[in-house]
Amino acid sequence: MSRPAPGRCLVGILAVAIAPLGWATPKDPPDGWPEITPEERALKSVPQDPEADAVILITERSGKIVRKADDTVNVMNYHWRLKVLNERGKRFGAVHIPEQKYSRVDALQARTIKPDGTIVPVPESGMFERVVHQSGGFRRTERVFNFPAVEPGAILEYRYQRHDNNLLFIDPWYFEAEEFTLRSVVSQAVPWSMIYSILRQNCGEAQPLTTDWRDGKEHGRLFTMELRDVPGTHDEIDMPPRRVVSAHLEMLQQAWLGRYSEALGRQDRLFIDWASVARYSRFFYHEAAKKGQSALKGLVEEWTRGIADPRERIKTVVRHVRRDFAYLPYGSVFGSSRSLESILADRSADNEEKAVLLAAALKALGVDSWIALVSGKDKGGLLNPKFFSLSQFTHAVVALPGAGGTMQWIDPTITYAPFDFMSWKDSGAGALLLKNDQGELVHLPDTSTPSATKYKVTVTVNADGGADLAVEAEYLGEDAVDRREDLAPAAETARLSYLQAWLAAKRPGAALRSHSIENLEEVDRPLRISMQIDAPDLLTTAEGVLLIRACVLSCVDSNPISAGGRRYPFFVDRERREEEEVLLEPAPGMRAGETPAPIIAQSDLATLTFHCAEEEHGAVRCSRQLLLRKVRLPANAQGGIRAMYDTIVDADRTTIPFEETGAAGAAR
Repeated sequence: MSRPAPGRCLVGILAVAIAPLGWATPKDPPDGWPEITPEERALKSVPQDPEADAVILITERSGKIVRKADDTVNVMNYHWRLKVLNERGKRFGAVHIPEQKYSRVDALQARTIKPDGTIVPVPESGMFERVVHQSGGFRRTERVFNFPAVEPGAILEYRYQRHDNNLLFIDPWYFEAEEFTLRSVVSQAVPWSMIYSILRQNCGEAQPLTTDWRDGKEHGRLFTMELRDVPGTHDEIDMPPRRVVSAHLEMLQQAWLGRYSEALGRQDRLFIDWASVARYSRFFYHEAAKKGQSALKGLVEEWTRGIADPRERIKTVVRHVRRDFAYLPYGSVFGSSRSLESILADRSADNEEKAVLLAAALKALGVDSWIALVSGKDKGGLLNPKFFSLSQFTHAVVALPGAGGTMQWIDPTITYAPFDFMSWKDSGAGALLLKNDQGELVHLPDTSTPSATKYKVTVTVNADGGADLAVEAEYLGEDAVDRREDLAPAAETARLSYLQAWLAAKRPGAALRSHSIENLEEVDRPLRISMQIDAPDLLTTAEGVLLIRACVLSCVDSNPISAGGRRYPFFVDRERREEEEVLLEPAPGMRAGETPAPIIAQSDLATLTFHCAEEEHGAVRCSRQLLLRKVRLPANAQGGIRAMYDTIVDADRTTIPFEETGAAGAAR
């Protein structure tokens, strides 16, 4: 295979037809591991990334679609090999392999090759299946293990097999990884009867290579694409979604010759336009809603008994669908759902099932609605109009038609939110509205709910020289939704642990003495949390003057923008507003010295204002407001944004001097 040229490219879509030529066979992983080359053993650093903690020698997925008994599945073999370059690289010794919807993991093997060549395999007893989420009869798991004998110079590698029953689109392959990658390879064997289109994005001038393939009685085409010397995806603040900027390849099934699709009412042709996607999804959503309707109707009658107002009845149904059925967090759409009967019995639902359940419950109420498939902004939010794949969508929502052609968009997966709440992930996002069998590409309104976090803090110097904090935290909009999602379903002990962890991140060394929560279940009102906190590190003494820090909970202690070259543009699709008002109350016999001058820090990304003023009885009140705008900026905006954060860090380190009253009076 020729070496692909590095660089970037625009989106490319290739429609591939099948024609019989000569035959080649993709090799399954042999019983023994692939050879470790002398170059891999000798490698000590990466010239293109001298600061790298590790280097990925190869990451590879080879798939083939084959018959298994009465089923057709995609069998994908994964192989990953990494070399640890320094002590920091030892963090790659822990591995988590998630299960996925409609797929399972088999034949997991792993080993460490020490610098002296000694091979230390990971025993089967050291590989575990960990439950990530469990609700009713549903269990979502991941495979977990730790490499033994991890040290600088060691090579770590594992391989496994995944059987995927979803053939409508092949799981996207991302060539980039956390560290610099020498080789990233994906290949997919497809039977002659299947026709796939290929989307390649951000992958330079490299093109997929196409050869012919035979495996026993199976034959067709093999598509292979390789990138070399791929820079690592180092995390940067306000990064774009991976789908937007990372090199990746996707495959979409356009036809299955000789195959009749009941959903589409035709043979051979599958996803050839958006109407195909809409018709396919509508069919299976409707099928899922058929079984269990009578039970759901009785449940809806129970939910709405005694409620006369039509809008309140709708709001009640939405609330029950959101809260009574545990959400199974999948970030993909497959155009399918379990039956209502199964959902009602299990009391859990993934994103598509929540939408099917809500639409059916509204229909039982006599209210028409439509399901829409959304490309959430957390994954990109931009639909490629020429690539008719379900893989572009992240979740499903429900649209209620209103007067004058308006729509009320409801995301049933957001549990603790007002009825009319729209998440930043949906605001302005592209969607496919399943209004009819043709479908309709739309953009949701660009009107996310205003959000803010507000702190009111009173700092009192106590007798032992520490500080007592009385904190009133108020959360509005999206910030309130996020906090409620964590706190509302948790037991009291879990809520306490959550707040303690939050405080440890905000003020290391501080201790939570007590707390109370207001409006936790009342989603239409601000969420309020009151806390009493000990914060000994807030005070310092210098030359007989007590210095109290004016920033308590919102502080930026170091510049989050790297001084090195930035690789990615800035994406802020969620406006963030944070306000903190701090009242500094002196100990008896003391009063504040001179207050600092106001500070303003701003850039195209954000604006901070900070000022302090004297209060009665020698106290000082300081106010800090930070607004991060909803904006997208090029990487070269880094300099101005970093300068802004330098000013913010200086502002947040501001201390207010408090002196003995006599000394203060003499000074004045």
